[in-house]
Amino acid sequence: MTLAAILFWISVAALAYHLAGYPLILAIANLCRSRKKPETAESAEYPSVTVLCPARNEEDVIEAKIRSFLQLDYPPDRLKMIVISDDSDDATNAIVSRYRDQRVELLVQKPRRGKPSAHNLVLPLLDSDYVLSTDANSIFAPDALQLLVKKMLSDPRLAVVSGELKLTAGEGGKSGEGLYWRYESWLKQLDSDFHSLIGANGSLFLIRRELFLPVDPQSVDDFERVLTVLKQGFRAAYEPRSNVFEEETESAGQEMARKIRIITREWYVLERNLALLNPFRHPAASFQLVSHKLLRWLFFVFVLTGFLASACLYQLCFYRTVFFLQCLVYGLGALGLFFQARGRRLPLSTVPAYLVAMIWSSLAAFVRYILRTRTNTWNPVR
Repeated sequence: MTLAAILFWISVAALAYHLAGYPLILAIANLCRSRKKPETAESAEYPSVTVLCPARNEEDVIEAKIRSFLQLDYPPDRLKMIVISDDSDDATNAIVSRYRDQRVELLVQKPRRGKPSAHNLVLPLLDSDYVLSTDANSIFAPDALQLLVKKMLSDPRLAVVSGELKLTAGEGGKSGEGLYWRYESWLKQLDSDFHSLIGANGSLFLIRRELFLPVDPQSVDDFERVLTVLKQGFRAAYEPRSNVFEEETESAGQEMARKIRIITREWYVLERNLALLNPFRHPAASFQLVSHKLLRWLFFVFVLTGFLASACLYQLCFYRTVFFLQCLVYGLGALGLFFQARGRRLPLSTVPAYLVAMIWSSLAAFVRYILRTRTNTWNPVR
């Protein structure tokens, strides 16, 4: 077997393992494991919860967010929300200030510094048992908090419980994000059942107050906070019945810009938590981090090596067919991105466009990380 053929099959094996092999291993392991379902802990009263909602120019969605908070099925005297306006210059602050309910507070961060800094800013004000982190455009289901708290109290080993983000199609159509997110949600459930979540949903997660610690201003806090609790011997769980709702991004290009920022920052998060890659101290967590996160961030490597290897083996019928299929998918994806950027839709291009966007995102993020590039504060696409 030639070097090019070896490289091709290594690439195929890596991609197949990440996309299908790893979930299959988790599914089999979870089926084989005999586990007693923990009983829900009895509590004399509901634990107190502070909801943190950073917002930057969210005038279009912040009122719906507050209303969904006020409709949560949870004792009002055990609950409050702090909207942390990241120096918004639209009507966000005025809309929040109109609410006279004592459970809704406004805190303005000046100058603008982003979500992690907003969380750090509010730390001295937190006096509740738990903190719920959420996004301004994520609309609560009425039972979302109740389900998270119930899950948290069911197991003393838990320090983080993440809910599920449900995507709804916006006016601009679908970007392919919904299909990816359904796959990712399935994988989160497998991770949770196996040992622990590796990353929470930033739009909805509950964490113990004493473990809600300061984070780097460039952090991806829903990822880093989970790694922090894992290092301290706790676990993170998934509660798919606890939901928030967001509109799906209108184009894969919008999602690509967000992914580049997130993956770049996640590389730095992992760098700060390298101890979790030690399989002797953290066997389960290291296995999950490599299989779920590292291979995804390096997805572009195996795509490129597989593509180039099949091109080098072009004279053989099998590899020639594979090469043409790759050209078709990537070409269709690139065209799909081109049309989406101009507000149009190319038939059959949604999934290929999202795939190309994700490949490019992982490549661009890795280059930025290697060059030690720090990403700018995110501007919401809404």
